[in-house]
Amino acid sequence: MTRIIGITGGIGSGKSTLANCFSAHGIPVIDADEISRLALAPGSDCLPEVAALFGKEAFRPDGTPDRAYIAGKVFSDETLREALNAVVHPFVIREMIRRTEESGAPLAVWDVPLLFESGTDAFCACTIAVLCDEEIRIGRAMRRDGANAEQIRARIRTQMPDETKETLATYTIRNEGTIDAFCEDADALIERITEELQ
Repeated sequence: MTRIIGITGGIGSGKSTLANCFSAHGIPVIDADEISRLALAPGSDCLPEVAALFGKEAFRPDGTPDRAYIAGKVFSDETLREALNAVVHPFVIREMIRRTEESGAPLAVWDVPLLFESGTDAFCACTIAVLCDEEIRIGRAMRRDGANAEQIRARIRTQMPDETKETLATYTIRNEGTIDAFCEDADALIERITEELQ
């Protein structure tokens, strides 16, 4: 049976960089964000419920969902965000389980932004929170996404605070220096975790 390592972190924290470090060690990474995009792909079982939540304005003329419109709505309306998560999360978890079983690997990483909020940590043998100073995260996210600081702050306010993640996670790792320094710390943590889980 595959043992699952859950990783999480707020926007701009470096969660994806940590996932890439695990991948470099030959440990399969299953990305919840990638799967959640499939949940809104044409033909998905989730689409009728999404249409019921957001109306026809959330869809382009060709029938594909307007992700920017949906994101704008959910980041400003907590009730709507929770309703969308209630539709998408079960789909994502089912697909993550399927991909994990298909991998047949002794260890797998689940890269999940809402690891604790969604209860996905219940599937994990251990969890890691990537922590980082908020101003550094804002700068990274602005460069990556082309958004302004206030847009990024609004997204951060919808996410679980780092202090809470730090309390809930089995392990934490900080990412406030260079990529090389972070990857060095990540490699040490990965070696420790693989020794403990195998």
